[in-house]
Amino acid sequence: MPRSRGTERLLHIGLAALYFAVLTPAGLCVRAVRDPLRRAWDDDRASYLDRPADARRGGRSTERAGG
Repeated sequence: MPRSRGTERLLHIGLAALYFAVLTPAGLCVRAVRDPLRRAWDDDRASYLDRPADARRGGRSTERAGG
């Protein structure tokens, strides 16, 4: 049995209310507790550039052919 337009509208309104009542406050609480993008300034860091994964291991990649 197909849903009526009124039922579809109520469904969309209910989902929007659920989103703004549950997910939005949860996201704001997470952002208040920690900095997921690590945007805070750190005076102890020499550089904010992340090194490639190969440089973190301290050696050259063994996947290169020839040379």
